[in-house]
Amino acid sequence: MTEPLHTYRFGIIVKTGLFVAAMLQIVAGVLLMANGYMAGDSVLTQFSGIVLGMIPVSIALFVMPVLWRCELRVFEDRLEYQGVLLDIAIPRKDIVVAAAAPRPGFGMFDVSLEMMNGPFRRLHLAIMARNEDRLMNWFQSAKA
Repeated sequence: MTEPLHTYRFGIIVKTGLFVAAMLQIVAGVLLMANGYMAGDSVLTQFSGIVLGMIPVSIALFVMPVLWRCELRVFEDRLEYQGVLLDIAIPRKDIVVAAAAPRPGFGMFDVSLEMMNGPFRRLHLAIMARNEDRLMNWFQSAKA
């Protein structure tokens, strides 16, 4: 197994924000469940309050770990992307057109790939990092 040349992932600021948002959602969910339970008008009211309170808790417990693990690893011969809905390895030879464009704020940039022989013809990735030049140099060296 080779080591990646570069790895792009969320930085400490974004991960801290994700953690704080998850904790706030858990607190809000527990408060909703407690409020629904203490309302005590009927079993249906209590049940509804508990179910509604479970929504932000479940979002925090399931979505945050998925976002936490998002990353793009650049190897000599391929890209490996772990995203929210997509885990994919893209061989370098299958990338026909690649473009990276920086976005203002947070050091985010977009990568647009056009591929042949892949599960997708076009793929658009958003990456949190500031060194899109390294990735563009990797794309350029693939064409050379």
